[in-house]
Amino acid sequence: MRAILLVLAVMMVMSGLPSHAQDEETPSWCVSVWYPSSGEATGYDSVVNNLDVIDEINPFWYAPKLEGGFNLLDGAEDTEKLAEWRAAGVQVVPTIVTFGASGMIEDPAIRALHIQNIVDLVEQWDYDGIDIDYESFKLDTRDAFSIFIEDLAAALHANNRLLSMAVHAKTDDAGAWEGAAAQDWERLAPAVDIFRIMTYDYHNRAGEPGTIGPPEWSLAVIHYAASIVDPSKLRLGLHFYGYSWQRSTTVNVITWASVQRWVESFDLEVVRDPSDMEMMVLLDQRGLPKQTIYVADGVGLEYKLDYILDAYPTLGGVSIWGLGGEDPANWDVLRTYTQPCH
Repeated sequence: MRAILLVLAVMMVMSGLPSHAQDEETPSWCVSVWYPSSGEATGYDSVVNNLDVIDEINPFWYAPKLEGGFNLLDGAEDTEKLAEWRAAGVQVVPTIVTFGASGMIEDPAIRALHIQNIVDLVEQWDYDGIDIDYESFKLDTRDAFSIFIEDLAAALHANNRLLSMAVHAKTDDAGAWEGAAAQDWERLAPAVDIFRIMTYDYHNRAGEPGTIGPPEWSLAVIHYAASIVDPSKLRLGLHFYGYSWQRSTTVNVITWASVQRWVESFDLEVVRDPSDMEMMVLLDQRGLPKQTIYVADGVGLEYKLDYILDAYPTLGGVSIWGLGGEDPANWDVLRTYTQPCH
């Protein structure tokens, strides 16, 4: 796979198409993980056991206060983990997360204070940068949010720090719902260093069973993003979890390890649609609720990455959600794509 990527990158350079590889011998490929990103106790084992392939960690450590400061989340500012990650040569770019609470970016004075507090936080802890995961904002915050990201980027870049952000997946500016429309990619993507797109939950707890991260949809999202910025800045969001739909009314997050135990115990058949190859299992056993399960595994992951990288060989990498109980083969697949992370 690496040889294919290199050949394609060289062809892009020779043809005059824009490519991050024009300035480097190899395309950049970075693997980042949000941690913790599930309730699984084994989530940190996933980090420790795979530091050889993880380039960046985004610990969920902070939530913004409406007056511009921060609340510390569980496990925040863990000095032992910081030392371990840094000893492994991993970049530490903590995540600040909120869902719908936009007051700290709408008022210009509070927004400026919020930005200064973020800059001070990064300098105090000597983080490599900060990751902004501000989700589900209303459409009327679109301009204020763009100003916030643009001003924050300028402030962090002045100190040679990174700014990354997570955005809702969409295939055009309007997107499929208000939260996606509130994110103006034409302003946001050029401002930040890393643009993480949450290309998962296409089918989710709010609807019928189906593929969680369809490759065709994921490629359409990347295609739209790549029309705005160089693909080297983009990170494909990967789900390492699954969903179990029970009679289409109750939907639970489920791990590959749990599904695999049922597959082995009840000799269940693993079904794959050739168009996406995501693992699907029907559980219909006496004493257990009837369930339709979709979950990420190494086979589906390899198919998805091949599919997308064939179209965008200079894609900057992936951002992973759902550590703990995932298929170990996922990490082996990622190792086959390992390249310098710039």
